[in-house]
Amino acid sequence: MASGPSDPPRRPQEDDDARRRGASGPQRSREQRGASQSQRSREERAEPRISHSPPGPTDDRPRGLPLASPWGMPPFAAPVPDEPEEPPKGRMPYSSPTAEPDVEPRRRPRRVVDRPDKLVAGGPLSAGPETRPQPASPASGPAEPPEDAEPPEHAEPSEPSEPGEPEVRRVGRPPAGRPTRPDRLVASGPPRPQGGRHQRGPAPAALRRSSPVRGTSRAVPVALTVAAAVLAATGVLVWQWASDEGPALRLAAGTGRSGDDLFTVQAAGDGADQKLNDMAAVGRAVVAVGSDTTSPTPRPLFLFSPDSGRTWQLGQVDGASTPTVRRVVGGDGRWLAAGGERGLWTSADGLAWTTVDTSAPAFLPGDRIDDIARTASGFVAVGRTSGADGGTGPAAWRSGDGRTWERVETRELEVRELKAVVARGDTLVAVGVPADGEGSRVLRSADGGRTWQATGFQLPEAEPRTGTVAAQAERFVFVPTRRRTPEGDVRVYCSSTGARWSSCGSIDKLGGTSVGVESLISHQDGVAAIAQTGLGHYTVLTSSDGGSWKKRADLGDLPRATLRAFTVASGGTLLAGGDHAASDVDNQLVLMAVPPGGKPGRVPLTKVEGLTRAARETNALAAFSGRYVAVGSASGDAGLWTIQDWRSWKSMSVGGPGRQTLEDVAHGGRGWLAVGSTETDVSFTDPLLVTSSDGESWRKVEVKGDLARQGDLPYLRTGVVAAGGGGYVVVGESRDQAGASSAVVWFTRDLRTYTRAERLPRRGAGVRVHDVVAVGGGYVAVGASGDADREASVVWFSEDGLNWSARPRVAPQDATSAGLRRVAVYRDQLVAIGTAVTGGQRRPFAAVSDDEGASWRTAWLPAEQAAAADDLAAAADGLVAVGRHGTPGEGDSAAWTSTDGLSWNRVELTQDRLAGRGAQRLSAVAVTGSEVVALGRSTTYSADHLILWTSSLSADK
Repeated sequence: MASGPSDPPRRPQEDDDARRRGASGPQRSREQRGASQSQRSREERAEPRISHSPPGPTDDRPRGLPLASPWGMPPFAAPVPDEPEEPPKGRMPYSSPTAEPDVEPRRRPRRVVDRPDKLVAGGPLSAGPETRPQPASPASGPAEPPEDAEPPEHAEPSEPSEPGEPEVRRVGRPPAGRPTRPDRLVASGPPRPQGGRHQRGPAPAALRRSSPVRGTSRAVPVALTVAAAVLAATGVLVWQWASDEGPALRLAAGTGRSGDDLFTVQAAGDGADQKLNDMAAVGRAVVAVGSDTTSPTPRPLFLFSPDSGRTWQLGQVDGASTPTVRRVVGGDGRWLAAGGERGLWTSADGLAWTTVDTSAPAFLPGDRIDDIARTASGFVAVGRTSGADGGTGPAAWRSGDGRTWERVETRELEVRELKAVVARGDTLVAVGVPADGEGSRVLRSADGGRTWQATGFQLPEAEPRTGTVAAQAERFVFVPTRRRTPEGDVRVYCSSTGARWSSCGSIDKLGGTSVGVESLISHQDGVAAIAQTGLGHYTVLTSSDGGSWKKRADLGDLPRATLRAFTVASGGTLLAGGDHAASDVDNQLVLMAVPPGGKPGRVPLTKVEGLTRAARETNALAAFSGRYVAVGSASGDAGLWTIQDWRSWKSMSVGGPGRQTLEDVAHGGRGWLAVGSTETDVSFTDPLLVTSSDGESWRKVEVKGDLARQGDLPYLRTGVVAAGGGGYVVVGESRDQAGASSAVVWFTRDLRTYTRAERLPRRGAGVRVHDVVAVGGGYVAVGASGDADREASVVWFSEDGLNWSARPRVAPQDATSAGLRRVAVYRDQLVAIGTAVTGGQRRPFAAVSDDEGASWRTAWLPAEQAAAADDLAAAADGLVAVGRHGTPGEGDSAAWTSTDGLSWNRVELTQDRLAGRGAQRLSAVAVTGSEVVALGRSTTYSADHLILWTSSLSADK
């Protein structure tokens, strides 16, 4: 939090009394001033010096001024005396000293001023004609003032306060208000005997605080230089005000270390969430695919066995993609996997996989891939496409190598979408949803998927699903899944070409509790059918012709397990994969192997390097009075970690059933409050709040009253908290049965009673509030609405935390999408950061408001590649933002600094796990004094590590 203003140093009271008793001010006559100047001109020429007394007396009332007078303001910040200003004439201050005025102006009489808020310089004057000092031109040329800057004034003399004191001249003010660094004064003059130049020390703290940038200009402030020269002939002292270009902040490279051992909690499992969805075998090579959605870094899951399933290793994946893989096929040194909406991966060996670019023209928004097949000439994918009106239609694609795809014609096929496909050579059979009627309709292609024709075969009782059709050496086999006749059998249909179909047998001997066949698979010796015969029990039947079937294996004793992936490897070993719920927060892989004539056995996967990862996340970090508190989750439980004065981190778990997480934490007048959510089961989510008076002992808040989820809503969580003088504001999200979301706001004064806000703009529908902050007049919340590609920023304001109104949206110029992520108070301003889309690329931006969100100025954060800013912290000397910079999935950690919220510097972070192979990012930051602490992670496909980064922030004084 930025520190507030403090009283500037004061001169002793007797010093002011002496000045009041002296003959100074406008009452002195012109003759007295001339005598004083003559006396000074006869004095021995002395070394130049700077005369700038500390501002104001201890009490301004003896001078007839209000207590809040301009005397306590920084140089160049005080208002001009109340008199009409004349338009600039002649040569302008800070223009070239050699420039000639267009017309010689008639000079107005000198105006005597008593302005201690102006910087002045004094020195001995030479005899002879009076010479007015001319400001020096900056090296880069004159700077253009903003539109609302005051007209520059000519330098004017000021009368000395005492007869014996040297004359004091007001040099003038720089254009566009005050310079960037009013705390450094530089004077030049005759060479000093010891060499070097005379440089003043830092100005008082009150003078170093610069007021907010005004106006609507978004230009980056340029360095302002006010220079003067000591002329040997005249003895006129010249001094210079200099500033470096850009923000005068230094963020040290700091030290990064692993947080894996720091941010843990006592838990029974890892909190992992992994599944196997499909398997394929070609010769001795076996590939199993699925998903690993372990929070917060999901990944597509590939397992590879080179020896028919005896040993396994984690695959290698390059490129960012969807975390779910549903299907895999291969043969002749080429493999293809598909998942998500239209995720595709290719491999030459089944071990190393590369993400495929599924962009236009072959793939369009609204496309979805449901199944894939390996043909003699390449690969085929089928699915659906969705139009802007919400209607759906069939979609199909083909590729020779799996990397380059073409879209094929699918009109006039009498289906709404395609759900399954298999191939025998270049002849393919696909199953779709009929355009008219119910059940399944079969389509056929005889040329590797280039063209498709609808067949006359349609089964009203068969649900179109992946795994309903298979291929063996001489025929195609079709089995309605999860369907049995009244007698308990499952009918089987066969076709030699895929064009004409007929019943060719049935599958019987299934248990009475079985609902039928779950799926069919093709293998080199025929076809296999998998049926679930009970809870945790599966039966596998095989056939060489589709007509006669025999039991191959019974897979039982699998409590709380689901099997989805099956294949038969070289040598006849049956492999089955899926997952089982090890606990309420831990879902682990299951892999079974059944050798020919042998018994089923579990394949151990715990020794597969890089496969198992613990769920852990640090979501937020806050600091107060030397204590840091971090919140997040670990191994499925909500976690809190705290450290006081850097002695040691202490970890705490909230405890309780279900998957839990804490997302934000804040300190206020009643102590600490952390908020998050609990998944009581896969269907319901409830708020989670914990409080503490000291940051070490925490207790749960009872979720009741306005905090409780209503019975008809499946989802209600808390995710953002801010503390102000009046109390705490908590913001969350609710979802209805249809998945529509709305923002929810609560207010509490005592951390016991929580009142839900009823007055929200548009009742909060479709709004995601990402952050909230307390301001002088109340609270400001920021966020976004709309989907990720067409976000619109959201700004809300409330005086009491309960009644909220919308403020204008914020977006950089030319941005097609913009959302706000974080907001902080810095030097009586609001500074927010967010992400916007411009030119098709996502970039971070900042916004500054001087009026509590009623109006904003924006600026881009520097980034040469795609980037995102995740968190923001304010310190006394400036702002620090953290995030990532680089290609998503491959970027590095990033940090930015600013002294005004509009001019930013990006800091290169290249060491200590902050950059390198994989994806790195910093997601939470807090600043205390000059100390910067940030949390993040470094992730590759096979490794995931937490990062604790400490640094220091310093400013030129």
